[in-house]
Amino acid sequence: MPLVGNGIVAIWNDILPETRDSFFEWHPREHMQERMGVPGFLRGRRYIAVDGGIEFLTLYEAVEPELLTSEAYRQRLANPTEWSLSVLPSFRSNLRGVCRIVESHGYADGGFMLTVRFTAGPDSDAGISAAIADLVEQPRIVGVHFIRCDKDLSGGNQSLQRGRTISVPDCVLMIEASTREELAELVDAIESRMPSECESAIYRLEYQVMNYAKAAE
Repeated sequence: MPLVGNGIVAIWNDILPETRDSFFEWHPREHMQERMGVPGFLRGRRYIAVDGGIEFLTLYEAVEPELLTSEAYRQRLANPTEWSLSVLPSFRSNLRGVCRIVESHGYADGGFMLTVRFTAGPDSDAGISAAIADLVEQPRIVGVHFIRCDKDLSGGNQSLQRGRTISVPDCVLMIEASTREELAELVDAIESRMPSECESAIYRLEYQVMNYAKAAE
């Protein structure tokens, strides 16, 4: 189905082995619950890689990307819990982008997602949208999303670092499907349609949390 809201935060990370067990508990029990308490956050999803790439993908869908400059969010960032302070420095291969949704189509949420990261100027948006227009009609493909990261919003808060090195992606294509196999068969064809070299990986959904009160408005 289409993404919820007009903005999305996309985060990739690996985790140090010694913090792995804590990460698996902290992330859904505390961290994602905190994020859903910030006005404007609508849904959070975490995925785990099944076919190479950075191991974890987290998505936060929001009313607008600008909410990442809101005072409520800044206050949350400035006051991390002790649990957060113990886990966040263990992040590795960390990418984080506050993104605007260029295209988002679909009819359901998929259990698997292919992410394709690439670089392209804004003048390429129409061509990229045309190149992916038929994907949602493919068997077992349930959603296709093209997002572009806002570099100013993505890099504007140094309190995010918490001992990490965080890079900012440029453009991301996300394709949701009901099966991993269908996505694996599409990777080469999709990468050939993009305007630059790509980094691709397939992920399996682990869980999602929602701000049901806000989503129902």
